[in-house]
Amino acid sequence: MIRETSSQSTSHASLTDWSMVIDSGQVESPTRKASLDRLVRRYWGPMLAKARASGLTEHDAHDAIQGFVADVLLERNLSASADPDRGRFRGLLSQALNNYLRDRYRHDRAAKRYPITGNVLSIKPGDQPAVSQGRPSDPESAFTRHWVATVLRNSVKRVREDFESGGRDVEWRVLDARLVRPMIDGANPVPYQALVEELQLRDLPQAASYLVNGKRALGRAILDEIGQTVLDPDLIEGEIRELLQLLEASNR
Repeated sequence: MIRETSSQSTSHASLTDWSMVIDSGQVESPTRKASLDRLVRRYWGPMLAKARASGLTEHDAHDAIQGFVADVLLERNLSASADPDRGRFRGLLSQALNNYLRDRYRHDRAAKRYPITGNVLSIKPGDQPAVSQGRPSDPESAFTRHWVATVLRNSVKRVREDFESGGRDVEWRVLDARLVRPMIDGANPVPYQALVEELQLRDLPQAASYLVNGKRALGRAILDEIGQTVLDPDLIEGEIRELLQLLEASNR
């Protein structure tokens, strides 16, 4: 059962679904496996991004995250130490991953230095994973950037499915061209006139109206996404502000 937070601690509520996190740490829970699966899916992208930014190849990064999930999330049951009163779960996860990657690097370096054959291999400075201080490409920034992208992509996916299932494909294409792709991928917004011609719209005001409707739908989806991640509904507005601050910081 999730404990109620005090007024002092609610300011530290996480953009994490705490019911999922806490359930994944309860060994006897019949839904633990499903919660763990969901937890790993939610954070796989940010964890992988952090591993890659730490200097690992794509293949080694996947191996490292699989090892982290098995050794830390499962065997050591990291979720059991998560506490909504003590801060954000993503901070606990990120620090645990820091430690795991550091220990992995030390182990790999020792293996290179003292191989089974007994020959001592030279360790070049470039062998150490590059960790920048505050640059957008450093591991912590990579983790944050991909975590924010996960929240946004979940919201976008929901809006797209709702629009397409409701026969509003044209409205989705306007939203995608004018807002979603520029926000997610950094593409330039498609000019209204080009959309009018491509989608055979009546005029520019119709295209602009579709965009307004799409923005409102996306806003509601983001509210719902964040609403599932806090203990107190009154914290949603503050969490949205933090999400936007994280997005701005990660795009600098």
